[in-house]
Order: sequence, then C-alpha cells, then structure tokens
Amino acid sequence: MITKQDLKKFKKDGYIKLKCVDKRKLLNLRNDFVNMVEVNFRKTFPEKKINITNQTKRINFLLNDALILLEKKNHKNLSDLFDQIARCTSFYQVISDKKITSVVNALLNRDKNKNLYINCNTIRMDIPGLTKFVYGWHQDHTSNIANSNFIQMWLPPFGDNNKNLGPLHVLKDSFKYTINTTHSNVENLHHKKYIPLNMQKVNHLRASFNTKLLERKNQFKEKLLTCKWGEVIFFNKQLMHKTGVNKTKNKMRYILGCFYHDILSPYWRFMSYDHKSKGFQEKKI
Repeated sequence: MITKQDLKKFKKDGYIKLKCVDKRKLLNLRNDFVNMVEVNFRKTFPEKKINITNQTKRINFLLNDALILLEKKNHKNLSDLFDQIARCTSFYQVISDKKITSVVNALLNRDKNKNLYINCNTIRMDIPGLTKFVYGWHQDHTSNIANSNFIQMWLPPFGDNNKNLGPLHVLKDSFKYTINTTHSNVENLHHKKYIPLNMQKVNHLRASFNTKLLERKNQFKEKLLTCKWGEVIFFNKQLMHKTGVNKTKNKMRYILGCFYHDILSPYWRFMSYDHKSKGFQEKKI
C-alpha cells in the first residue's frame, strides 16, 4: 500500500497524498449522515417538504442546502450533527480501516498491525464564507497530547475537495521547526500546566483565522493541497497548516480528520481530551 518512495517523500515534504480509503465505507458514512440530516431537517422545518424524487439531487440537497438552512436557523443544529457523526459506527469503520492504519503505522516506523490511539476525530462542516470556526495557522503537536508521536489524516468524505471548497493550506518545510505564533501562549500554558480550558470562557485551542507567525515569517512557501474523493492526505504533527475558506455560494465543505498516536510510546504525557470535537473533557491520567 505504501512504497519506499512514498516514505521518502513524506520524510522530505512532511505530508503525502495516497489512495488508500475504502470508498464503500465512505458511501456508508455518507448515507448514514444524509439520513441524520433529513431527520434533523424534518424536525426543524416541519412545514418544508422535500419533494425531490431523483436520489442524487436529494442527497445533494440534504448535504448542502439543508445543512445551510439548519445552520442559519440555529447553529446548534449543525453542532449536534457534528458531535454525533464522529461517534457513529460508520465513522469508526472508515478511520480504523486496515489500509489506513497500515499506512499510518508505516509513517510512524511501526509494524503495520500495531494498535493506535485515535483522537480529534471529526468531520468539519463549513458553510460558505469565513466563520469563527475556521482555524488559522497552527501546529497540532503544540495543542494535543504532549510528547506524543502521531500522524494526522485529512480527507474529503463525501466528494472532491477543490480550491473553491477550501483546500488544506500548509507551509512547506515548516514541520522541521516549532514556530511561535500569536496563539502560542494559549497552547504553551495548556501543555505546561494541564489547565482544562472551558470553551465558553476561552477561545480554547482554536487558532483564529488571523493568527500570525512570530518568527520565520518569510521562510516558508504556502501550498494549497486539494484532494479527490477517495484520496487521503497524511501529514506530520509539526506541519504548519490552516483551514481553507469555503468560497462557494451554496455548498458545504466537509473534511474528515483525526490523529493517530503511537500508543506504545514511553514519552507521551497522556491526557484524555478531544479539543477539536465537543470541547474539553480533560482528565490527567
């Protein structure tokens, strides 16, 4: 599934794009999510009838128009779907697929069948335009489990990702350094003192879109990484990246992501939390 050339490229670039996801599992996930959206939509808008007989058009409506309407009505509609789908069996079937985990283990220089710890599993759901939920420049090793050896996965679960839908923005060669940003103080305080951050009082660990680099500002070239349906981007935990803005007018931006940790690492300072899902539920172990 992964070649020596792939491993060499990952080591050189800090990321790699591969075709290693089971599309049948992605279709199952999409169908499950569409059903969830429909239930939510009918409950929220009982007066609106979905009179679309063509299956493709019906799915497109529920994945895009319906979600945008639900978000405009009340953000809780979208946040509830966001929290639920990442805890569903069809979601876990995708992220625990052997093709994917074997690639991750190879990138971590481990045997392909080794056990992995997964956190921050989500499907991002970005409506058109720049919102407060869009991440600015950040390196996730500064805001996840301290000293953990992990790989990040990024893929579009329901269709192609393109420049209009918001590609993954990365800074070339940035994974070779730990780089301070205007958000670093929040991350450093969290890692140093294990302070649980209440999302209602603090902007937790989400780097705002206007986050700026405080050093090496002009050293790195920005690259935009798009991804076709069925492709997966794996990247180094220190790669500086940010969310692409959804520049369409009537489409949702969906991105499935999660972090795979070497659970046998003797160096990590394990804490149980999932800051990119439903807030902090931290507990020092």
